[in-house]
Amino acid sequence: MAIDPTLRDALSAVTPASLTRALMRAGVRAFSPRGLSGRGGSAIGVAYTLRMIPARDDGAGDVAAAIDGVPEGAIVVIDAAGSGLPLPFGSILAARLAQGGVVGLVTDAALPDEVGLPVWSAPEATSGALALVATQEPVTCGGAAFHPGDIVVCAEGGIVTLPVSLAERIALEAVEQQRLDLWIQREVEKGETLASLLPPDAAALARFEAETKPA
Repeated sequence: MAIDPTLRDALSAVTPASLTRALMRAGVRAFSPRGLSGRGGSAIGVAYTLRMIPARDDGAGDVAAAIDGVPEGAIVVIDAAGSGLPLPFGSILAARLAQGGVVGLVTDAALPDEVGLPVWSAPEATSGALALVATQEPVTCGGAAFHPGDIVVCAEGGIVTLPVSLAERIALEAVEQQRLDLWIQREVEKGETLASLLPPDAAALARFEAETKPA
């Protein structure tokens, strides 16, 4: 599940906040989960989704087979129905994912503190168990919508999931937005007033273009 290297470089160079603004301008909603805590670093990968629900006494899907089927370079997104229940065999499953080249795990299930790869999860476990009911279908996690094949960007500033059809456009807009934000910050530090900068008026945008265009 490879991402174009140029696109990956662009996504690595911007913040989730810049991506958020570009997605909102594009009319996309429900692209950033809430209430998850991260540890282990940042990650960019293609979404591979699993859906779990609180377990009853009836049969459930084969979690081991589902985990073994995750391709290298993926970010696994596990919808646990917002339950905060512990991920079944969390440490073992996470170790298998890391061994298979998976780059991150996003879930509203709970996980142990150390699992060997970047993780964003529910902060506390409640009592109970989870059962696998589906793989590779649209899911919700932390209030966000994740579709199989989405490009997921996980960083210190948050998580953003990009529809693959919009990813290149959003990445380029985010790069430009971040360049503009940095220029505005420098202008403020030089003593310029905010009135013409937030948002930038035509004169400010013209100065930005003139001062930052490649030589």
